[in-house]
Amino acid sequence: MNGFVFEVKRFAVHDGPGLRTTLFLKGCPLRCPWCQNPEGLHLEPRLWYKEADCLRCGNCVAACQERALALDERVHIDQVACVLCKRCLDACPTGALLLDGREVSADEAEETLLQDAVFYAEGGGITLSGGEVMAQWPFALELLRRMRARGVDTAIETCLLVKQDVLSRFLGLVDHFIVDIKYFDGAEHRRVLGESNELILANYRYLVEKGADVLVRTPLIPGYTATEANIRAIARFVRLTDANARYELLNFNPLCRSKYAALEEDYPVSGQPFSAGEMEAFYAILREEGIANIVRE
Repeated sequence: MNGFVFEVKRFAVHDGPGLRTTLFLKGCPLRCPWCQNPEGLHLEPRLWYKEADCLRCGNCVAACQERALALDERVHIDQVACVLCKRCLDACPTGALLLDGREVSADEAEETLLQDAVFYAEGGGITLSGGEVMAQWPFALELLRRMRARGVDTAIETCLLVKQDVLSRFLGLVDHFIVDIKYFDGAEHRRVLGESNELILANYRYLVEKGADVLVRTPLIPGYTATEANIRAIARFVRLTDANARYELLNFNPLCRSKYAALEEDYPVSGQPFSAGEMEAFYAILREEGIANIVRE
């Protein structure tokens, strides 16, 4: 069995308990305007450009038979015309052109995850992230089965946008579910992210009913999710679903803007990370709504 991945992060400390190795899977059903990993949105690899490494020699343009590349002050990529023939990759002398992901076998992914197994004995483990793990759920299940057979602690980061019969297959294989709930209002969720959140909220209830270990996260995005009404509504729902719920607010991270520049796409989120005082105001909302287990970054 093969899957598509775009990054491996070693010695991660924010993707579950202890030191972890996080494997990022490609593909996602949502289209969050603030996405930190746009290379994870599409299932299959796409051509990626690193302007800082480019000599502007034009070799890639000459090698492209589909006329998907153009050169002026930078290389421009027509993703529709590109057929991933990889001739431009071979022609580029500096590696300024590359693919934003690759296809790997379950054997290769398992070997990658187990390279750091010596660190897992101290309470760490592996985490599958994305993109969205459920976009490649058969591949994810296969990796989790292999990790379970090795006695490795497992976690997944997911938006829970998946049918419940699929989610049920993860219960015996996942030690920690790290769940994104970005909006409580269903109409707003659909308008901004492109999908309803009805299944997401139902799946969160399902995990709680099954006694799963769940951490809820909400990214605080200026102009989008970071409103008192939204955070208050999510916190109330989480507390009413699980009185002992753990809830974490993720401060806005603008570092991904360079990725959108590489893709020649506008990044629609302005502003900077919230200050310590502003974060305290959000935490106060959680306390007012009865969240007893607030997890801080």
